Amino acid sequence: MANDMNRSRRSFLKGASVAGVLGLAGCLDQSAGGDGDGGAWTLGTSSEGSSSFAIGSNWTEYASQNDALDFEVDAVITEGTGASYRRMDRGDFELSGTTTQLLAASPDTGPYEDEPLQDFDNIRQIRGYMGFYNFGLYNADEVDGWDDLEGSSVAISSAGSGTRPPVEWLVDQEVGMDNIDARYMAFADMPAAMRSGQIDAMFTWTVNKTNPQGAFQEVDATVNWEPLPISEATRDKLQNDLAYLTYVQLDEDTVAQNTENYSEPLDTFTLTYLYVAKADRDDDRIYDITKFTYENGDELVDRDSVMGYFPDPDQFMGQLHPDIPVHKGAYDYYTEEGLWEDYDLTPPPEA
Repeated sequence: MANDMNRSRRSFLKGASVAGVLGLAGCLDQSAGGDGDGGAWTLGTSSEGSSSFAIGSNWTEYASQNDALDFEVDAVITEGTGASYRRMDRGDFELSGTTTQLLAASPDTGPYEDEPLQDFDNIRQIRGYMGFYNFGLYNADEVDGWDDLEGSSVAISSAGSGTRPPVEWLVDQEVGMDNIDARYMAFADMPAAMRSGQIDAMFTWTVNKTNPQGAFQEVDATVNWEPLPISEATRDKLQNDLAYLTYVQLDEDTVAQNTENYSEPLDTFTLTYLYVAKADRDDDRIYDITKFTYENGDELVDRDSVMGYFPDPDQFMGQLHPDIPVHKGAYDYYTEEGLWEDYDLTPPPEA
């Protein structure tokens, strides 16, 4: 089943891009670079309050506490997952999160049109670490759906988040990015902005269906919110034009697990997050990280259910981009464990 899914995605992912989205700021903070292959490695995650930072902090802290790796991996807060990926490309970090959408747009389309990636040919995948089920919501005491958002302030994401391009694309389909006042802020700041009327709507997610983002949990408890539906026309475009995103309607039972004050079906679109590194990063270290994150997957889930991707190859391998090479260290481990042949992925040229 994983093979069929990846083959169907392959024809779409080649050359795919998100049109009409804004590029990342050209001047990013460079204060958190790593020490190279000889010392501690740095993992670029995302903004404070994000799932990428929570997950990265979880497994790196567990590895350190249990002496599971012969080297340290430090998870650091960044401007967003998209910004982390760009910074890893230029050498600031040894490891970074990114998304299938950003890999599809690389190196010079969508958010990279004005500032292409510098070393995309050497980007290598390691493993997936989560899947987002993204959705929009609005303050029902202030506005009433998409049409009422024209001219209103809408929180899209943090400026460098990996969710920024697909959310902008979705908003453009439903109401037009030019017709709203788009706000880019830390996810942790969005609930207070909703309550104060600074914004009328925002985008959030559940991780792996059943783990709602912390900012959404706060909004759910403090704001009279309603979801923004995804129109039939936009669903068709998600299905036919953007293979790295998928429309999913969460059923009532699943929604009830995630919310206190809403229990109807919820329109979402998926986005897969994964770890990447440069091809020249030490094969043995990548092998050890790949082995550790898989073989300790159940323990990591016990620590935090948001780690649900970690023990499941159908998710952390089956959801990778089929056309971007896997890092040789990860490839060596997957081959030894007999996992590689189950998935339609691209082996590293170095192998």
